[in-house]
Amino acid sequence: MKTGNDFKFNKRDLNFLIKLKARDFRQHDIHNITEQQIKDYLFDCKWKQRDSIPMCEIVDDIMNLNFSELFDYLSLQVVKEASHLSINDFSDFISK
Repeated sequence: MKTGNDFKFNKRDLNFLIKLKARDFRQHDIHNITEQQIKDYLFDCKWKQRDSIPMCEIVDDIMNLNFSELFDYLSLQVVKEASHLSINDFSDFISK
């Protein structure tokens, strides 16, 4: 017989929760957020300095993730990517 401690949280469970959160964003008319962007934020920012995270915190972190947190992270990522480009990469944006 299984007890409450026998449940193992795995990658499939994590992906399911992230999929639910992406769906939640879409239901709130935020359509351009991908599951990969959510996952990147969680691993690169929220959980970066953590070796072990209890399952209840993982669930809370995903389900309580708000758009402003994710937007700030994605904005920073764009700035980082742009800093590695040359002026010629922006030629489409510069009017002649």
